[in-house]
Amino acid sequence: MKTLRDIGENTLLRGILPRLPQRPDTLVGPGDDCAVVRVHGSPDDWLFTTDPVIERRHFLPSTPARLVGRKAIARAVSDIAAMGGTPLWILIDLVAPAATSLARIRGLYDGLIAAARKWNLGILGGDTAEGDTLELHITGVGRIPRNTAVLRSGARTGDLVYVTGALGGAYLPGSRHHLLFEPRLEAGRFLAARKFATAMMDLSDGLAADLPRLLDASKRGVRLDAAAIPVSRAARQTPHPLHHALCDGEDFELLFTVTPQNRPRFEAAWHKKFPALPATRIGEILAHPRARRIHLPDGTVAPFLPGGYQHFLSSKTPAQLP
Repeated sequence: MKTLRDIGENTLLRGILPRLPQRPDTLVGPGDDCAVVRVHGSPDDWLFTTDPVIERRHFLPSTPARLVGRKAIARAVSDIAAMGGTPLWILIDLVAPAATSLARIRGLYDGLIAAARKWNLGILGGDTAEGDTLELHITGVGRIPRNTAVLRSGARTGDLVYVTGALGGAYLPGSRHHLLFEPRLEAGRFLAARKFATAMMDLSDGLAADLPRLLDASKRGVRLDAAAIPVSRAARQTPHPLHHALCDGEDFELLFTVTPQNRPRFEAAWHKKFPALPATRIGEILAHPRARRIHLPDGTVAPFLPGGYQHFLSSKTPAQLP
């Protein structure tokens, strides 16, 4: 009998998602950073996302509880940012062993409440349940003006591929990026409102895992320039910085595409709006979906193969990465 370990997250979802029933008011169902729903009479489209953080998977028992609560909300906010939207409300489900200290639970909620205030969110409630592992499950609701959500499926041949910030090393010693990252809300809204981004998503599982998802949704290939990929300071201090930048995950930067015609206008507007946040061009979208290659710094060209973190298949959890 096959198990999840045999097939992994991606194969599991390819089999399940097409079977899920949808209503006529669902514009975008499963498979993007958020679902997009249209409510009759509303000037906005509505964004829905959900995300868990699980002990020993996304954080360790020694991780300060307040930072765990912050991370739980920040992940959902990042999904809404990746559509170009504004987050409004969240629901929180808490799963915990009965022996969990009240001080740790209070710390979680201190972090949740502080994060909700930071991003102007209402906490609508949720549920609690006993379980074997400490977990927080966040449901986020946001909005975006009608017909302006940026999807993963919008990349076209010739579009240029960009990432914000720097990649890799979120869990490396001395780095707490996976706990303290800033969802790129303002940047996502800017890209959507100015119609610069043709496709967009956030980087949660690593560039080598997430870029293929954008390519699959857009039915396109890519030429990736490895030397252009912005590598974090933590990753640069390792023997294999490019591997960390491609595969570590939990960067929560934006990955997006821009038409070549818009490149000069986009780059000028970006530098003016976000002088402290780099947006780095790392590649170009190709027409054929199977044409996926990475040009390495030594001048060689290799196939750009899916990598990064994939649930059920990965031998190490992010929280255990060296």
